[in-house]
Amino acid sequence: MKNRFNMLYNPVKTWQNIKKRNFTIPQVYFRLLLVMALLPPFFGFIGAVYSGWRIADEPPVKLTWESALGIAIVAYIAILVAAYVYSRFIHWMAKTYGSKASLADCFALVSYSCIPLFLVSVFSAYPLLWMDLLLTLLAIAYSVRLLFLGTPIMMDIDEDKAFFFSNSIITVGLVLVVGGMAISVLFWANGVGPMFTR
Repeated sequence: MKNRFNMLYNPVKTWQNIKKRNFTIPQVYFRLLLVMALLPPFFGFIGAVYSGWRIADEPPVKLTWESALGIAIVAYIAILVAAYVYSRFIHWMAKTYGSKASLADCFALVSYSCIPLFLVSVFSAYPLLWMDLLLTLLAIAYSVRLLFLGTPIMMDIDEDKAFFFSNSIITVGLVLVVGGMAISVLFWANGVGPMFTR
């Protein structure tokens, strides 16, 4: 619990502590990810069902609670699975940069770097497009900073290699996001999508 919030104001020391403690993948799931991954689906559910999305002066667009609940459950599972798949890609790339980091180190790097993204999702409970966009961009920037600080420590490589490795990690992350969006479009095109109240 302590490492979650220390990461926000003392990231280098926190990364060093995480590396020293040598967490396993199940430990990272139980200590961090199972709880933090609940935040985006939970607050997204509240925002979609009770607050609704507003664009300009239009009335809010809301989802039925059944539809929103289904999406929230799928989103939670997707976050848990995506973190593991992402860490597999990082582990596969690690040898290219001379790293002998374990898969658990890669998983911890992914999971702890995403803390700002998990926390900013609290604001989706009352979705305002401009505010959520601005706060999400700030959270992405801070997550990237955490990744750049954590890569040399968790991967046990020098700063120069870590810089290029971090850029490769971000590139893979963007590919995974685009892939996830493509899968969502395929589902929606085949009738598996949100149900709106209006």
